[in-house]
Amino acid sequence: MSTDPTFITALDWQRVGGLLLPLWWLFVSMAALAHTLLLAYAIVPSLGFTKELPESAMRIVKPPLYGAALFFLALSIFSVVIFINRLDILKEIFNKGLQ
Repeated sequence: MSTDPTFITALDWQRVGGLLLPLWWLFVSMAALAHTLLLAYAIVPSLGFTKELPESAMRIVKPPLYGAALFFLALSIFSVVIFINRLDILKEIFNKGLQ
C-alpha cells in the first residue's frame, strides 16, 4: 500500500509550523521562570546574608522578581493551552494519510 506524499498541502505545513511558536514560548518562559526564581530564592538572600546587598535593597529587589516569575508562569500556561488548541492539525493530517 503506497500513500501519496502530496496529501499534505502547503497550508497544512504552515499550520504544523504554527505548532513550533508555542513550544518556543514555553521553552523561553520556563527558562526565564527558573532564572527569576533562582534570583529571588537563592542569589538575593545569599547576597543579603553576606551583607553584600543591604536589607533594604533586598526588600526592593524581591517583589519585581516575584512579579516577573508570575508573568513567566502565566506565559508558560498560555503557551501550553495554545499548543493543545493547535494539535488538531496532526489528527487531520493523519486522517488524510490513512484514506
